[in-house]
Amino acid sequence: MKKLKGVILGIDKVLVTQGNSNDDLINQIGLLTNFLLSKGIQPVVLANRAWVSDGQPLQSVLSKKLGGFPWFIANQDGIPHKPLAASSEFVLQKMGWDTTETIYIGNTSDDMRTAVNGGILFLNACWYGKTVDYGFEFATPKDVAKFVDVFCLRDHLWHYSINDGVEYYSLAPYSTFIPDFAVYSSDAKDAAKFGAGHPEFWTKYLISTIYFSELHKRIDYIAPYPGHTAGSIFNIIEEPMLIFTKCFRQTYLRDLIIRHTTAQKSSYTRNMGGVLSHLNQLNTIVLNPNPMRGSGDKRYKNSPLDSSKTVLLVDDICTQGFSLEAARAFISRTGANVICLSWLKTINRGYERLDEVPDFNPYHNQTFNNQIQSTTIPYTIGITDKQAASEVEQKLLSFIKWDWN
Repeated sequence: MKKLKGVILGIDKVLVTQGNSNDDLINQIGLLTNFLLSKGIQPVVLANRAWVSDGQPLQSVLSKKLGGFPWFIANQDGIPHKPLAASSEFVLQKMGWDTTETIYIGNTSDDMRTAVNGGILFLNACWYGKTVDYGFEFATPKDVAKFVDVFCLRDHLWHYSINDGVEYYSLAPYSTFIPDFAVYSSDAKDAAKFGAGHPEFWTKYLISTIYFSELHKRIDYIAPYPGHTAGSIFNIIEEPMLIFTKCFRQTYLRDLIIRHTTAQKSSYTRNMGGVLSHLNQLNTIVLNPNPMRGSGDKRYKNSPLDSSKTVLLVDDICTQGFSLEAARAFISRTGANVICLSWLKTINRGYERLDEVPDFNPYHNQTFNNQIQSTTIPYTIGITDKQAASEVEQKLLSFIKWDWN
């Protein structure tokens, strides 16, 4: 687990625009830098040249307003130019930071490319205007401070994890009846099923957890698991996942998994006393051999999956793992590795790991009978951090009412 230690700031359209400062924005940026320092996070400036304002070095002008912190200027002390990866690497080595202990706040193409080349999460500062389409956009310095406080200052990441024949992670336990879990569980359900609640919180909480756990370093693609109706797509996570994957030269495959036939709705079936199994999912999904390539309108001519690739499979609420395991069975048939992930994991229900499925073509609809084998991994085995649940609730409440302290 990594914790945020440093923030790299660009200059152009982050601190100033056209070489001029805006007093109101400078005051807000000063609040941001003071906030970072108060949390033990070190801001630094990275620039390709020494800027001048009203005949004075910009560093001297801004230091009087923002406080003193390190400035790294290309060609001074051997600092490479942006957007070379060596530019951010120089800063990280000098400051003693890892990439996942750092975020980059910029606006220009050079800033964006420097962050991407360096493998650093890019925050797009839009308060002087938007110039690039990469990164998570922030309208004010206050919004950045909120993001840092809520999502980047974490003591707990995964509440639940399994690494026994399947690799699976979840943020927190799910129950709308147990008081300790009910507030955030209800909000997550509303967000995932109805687009209500606070979807932005859940998607950014998930993304920050992927980042600070360094899971993003191991994946090539992120794919959502579809809803239970034919043709459905889990689209709430689409925009933030598209942004996230572009930051790390990965690809979001929005329609890799196709629901070709409406499946029984799990919650309804259980409430009516019905019995569910893997077959409800295995017999209603199929892999798309020509999935959409990221956010564009182009499709792969051939399947992008093979033994050299890893897919991060994302679902909202996992009860027993039937959905994730069905998708894992299909994706694994391509040779690709699969890491499974859900926002929440239903309490007191084991994870039903699929162990054996007859050989099949994952790009064709299938009709399995009972010729499958599975193992129940008891719920208690996967609990890795009991305090993660209380932190999720605390962070959700902070997100809703956040303001400068």
